[in-house]
Amino acid sequence: MSFINSPVFNRVIVPLSFFSSAFGAILLIKESRGGKQCPSKERLDGKVVVVTGGSSGIGKETAKEVAKRGATVVLGCRHMGRCEKAAKEIRITAKSQHVVCRFLDLASLDSVTNFAKIINQELPHIDVLINNAGIMKPRPPKATPLTEDGFERQLETNYLGHFLLTNLLMDNLTNGEQPGRIINVTSAAYERGSLDLEDVEKSSLEGEEKLTELYYQSKLANVLFTDALSRKEELKNRITCNCLNPGVVHTNIDRYSTIPLYALSVYLYKPFQWFIMKTPLQGAQTSLYLSTEPTLSKTTGSYFDDCEFVSKTSEICDCELADKLWEASKIWTRLNERHTSVSHEPQERKS
Repeated sequence: MSFINSPVFNRVIVPLSFFSSAFGAILLIKESRGGKQCPSKERLDGKVVVVTGGSSGIGKETAKEVAKRGATVVLGCRHMGRCEKAAKEIRITAKSQHVVCRFLDLASLDSVTNFAKIINQELPHIDVLINNAGIMKPRPPKATPLTEDGFERQLETNYLGHFLLTNLLMDNLTNGEQPGRIINVTSAAYERGSLDLEDVEKSSLEGEEKLTELYYQSKLANVLFTDALSRKEELKNRITCNCLNPGVVHTNIDRYSTIPLYALSVYLYKPFQWFIMKTPLQGAQTSLYLSTEPTLSKTTGSYFDDCEFVSKTSEICDCELADKLWEASKIWTRLNERHTSVSHEPQERKS
C-alpha cells in the first residue's frame, strides 16, 4: 500500500495541508486589506520626532519606524511603565539609543504645559510632531466623562490637549532649515461629526449615542484644527500641518470603554478584529509617509489616507467654524498665559 493511500496520509497529512492552505489564504487576504506601505525610503538622521501616545498601537509602530531611519524620538505617554517598555523594544529593534520617554497626560492641560516646558528645554529643535494619542468612548469605572479641567474627555484627549501642545512647541518647530511638520491623526469618522461650540458635551444625547457622537466630534475637531493652523499667515513657510486617516486599525484605543458586563464579548471578538482590521504597523504607514516624504516638505492643509493625498482640508470642512474653534480653544486652554510661562522658562538646551 502506497503512503498516499495510507491512513496516516488521509487522517493527518490531508487535514494539515488543508488548514495550512486555508491559513495562508487568510494571511494573504489580511495583507491585501492592509493598505499601501510608505513609499518613502528617506533617512531621518539628525532629525527629532515627538510622538504622543507612543507606548502602543499606531504611535509605537510609527516611533519604531522613524527610529529605524535614524531619528531621535521622544515618546509622550501617560503610563510611564508601558512607555519605558515600548522604548526599550524600539531601541533594540531600531538599533538606536536615541529614544526617550517623557510623561504626558493629554487630559490635563497642566501636564501638557509641563511636557512642553521640558521638551523646549531639552531639545534645540523639533522636526516632526505627530499628534497621535487618542481614546474612544471612555466609560466609568475606567474613566470619568469629564477631565480634571472640566472638559469632555474625548474632546480634550483627542483634540484640545494636542491643540495646546502644538502651540506650546511651535517656536521649536519653526526654527529649523526646513519647515517643521505637524501631523494630526484623525479618522474617517470626522465625516459623521458635528460641532456646536455652545454645546460640546452633546447634552441632549445619552448613552452609547452620546459617546459615539462625542468621538466623531473630536475627530472633526482634528480636521478643523489642521485647517485653521495651515492657514496662519505668520507661519507660512515655517511649518506644515496635515492630517490623516490611518484606517480601521486593531489597537487598544477602546481600552477605557470596556465594562465588566460585556468584557467577555470583547475578547471573543478579537479574532475577528485581527482579520478585518489593519495591524498597527499597517496603520502607521501614512504617518510615516507624512513624516519622511521629501516632496511633502511644503504640502500643508491636506488630508491623507493610505499614503495618498485625498483633499485639501478647506474643501472638506467649514473654514469659518475652524477659525471659531481655534479662538475658542485659545480661551479654553488659556493659551496666551501658558505660552508666556513656557517661553519664560530658562532655555538650557543641549547642543
